[in-house]
Amino acid sequence: MKNEFIMSAEFEATRFLDAVKVFKNARQKIACSDYIHESSPIESGTLKRASLDLTRALAKMRKV
Repeated sequence: MKNEFIMSAEFEATRFLDAVKVFKNARQKIACSDYIHESSPIESGTLKRASLDLTRALAKMRKV
């Protein structure tokens, strides 16, 4: 495994975990509502994007 791919995966993992924290905080602010809906679309999109980037970085790391 190349060091640059490991570092990239580590960066993306950290970014993903940060996005998870932000998403959880955004959902808790709206948790008082009885209506279930996409309560935080911006945070949800950021989390999905970070997940995709992490998946790609891990695939590159495993490929080499």
